[in-house]
Amino acid sequence: MTVSEWQKRLEDHFTVNGVIGGHLLDVMHREGRVGSVIVKFRGQMALIDSFQSFFVETLESAIGSIAKNGWPEKATNYPTVLAWYLTLFRRYRACQILFTKGYPLDGYALMRDIKDRAILTAGVVHNMTSFPQILGTVDSTYADPDEFLKKTTAARRKEESRIRRRILGDKSGLTRDTVFELRQWEDLFHLEVHSGILSLAQQIRRLAHGIEVATIGPTLERDALAMFMNRSAEVGWLIVRLLPYLQPTVNAFGATWQNKQAVLDDSFRFIVKGLRCLGKKIGDAVVTLVDEKFSFRQPLSYVESDGRAYH
Repeated sequence: MTVSEWQKRLEDHFTVNGVIGGHLLDVMHREGRVGSVIVKFRGQMALIDSFQSFFVETLESAIGSIAKNGWPEKATNYPTVLAWYLTLFRRYRACQILFTKGYPLDGYALMRDIKDRAILTAGVVHNMTSFPQILGTVDSTYADPDEFLKKTTAARRKEESRIRRRILGDKSGLTRDTVFELRQWEDLFHLEVHSGILSLAQQIRRLAHGIEVATIGPTLERDALAMFMNRSAEVGWLIVRLLPYLQPTVNAFGATWQNKQAVLDDSFRFIVKGLRCLGKKIGDAVVTLVDEKFSFRQPLSYVESDGRAYH
């Protein structure tokens, strides 16, 4: 079969009203209409858009500093850190795009990685670990690629587990109730990542009640929207606390940047504490997590970590 024949066969079988894949057009139109509903959550969207803009500003400041002054001295891992933050922004932005297109729980599932990486980054900033350690760097070189992958994966998973326990698990020093709430918080991420259990449960419930039986594609399920927005704020707050670490030197981004970071920090605290008014214990647990595990030395800027501070 030639390429032309291959393409012609697709056109013959899947052209609808003159468009290849035409049945998708209705889904795309519904995705576009979802945005007009999402913007009604003005407070939430103002916070998240402000945060994303500030994240961009921070990355631009870091890149601009390097362009002007070169890479910071005695900072072997700073290029890795910058790449880590650049991809972290991309991942957070992807979650928000999914949300605004009507796929909140798909964005929610993707956010699990951001939450995990924020926890690991906190471990680095506290010097509990280092970037080579959380990336699974091994001392020996393995000629067999499969063996190398096996060793690095095992090393990475072991370090991730160790840091998670020290930041929010049984080795964290947090109260039993807080650890319990944070474990449930993590478990819900896990359920959606694996087999989309939360999405499946919500869809089955709606089908059982005969609601939106024919809706294909995006959803405006209120529970799903609320879950995404709550987790988006909580995870965003963790990142805000970590952004100063990207400064190549102390106060490299200036006083105006510091003031914006403080405003965002307070704004996230306001919205996360608001969950308490809804009877959600996770709000208090996340506040405790931020105050006790995402509070860092001041003034905070980039410093090479070696993972020697275990307590």
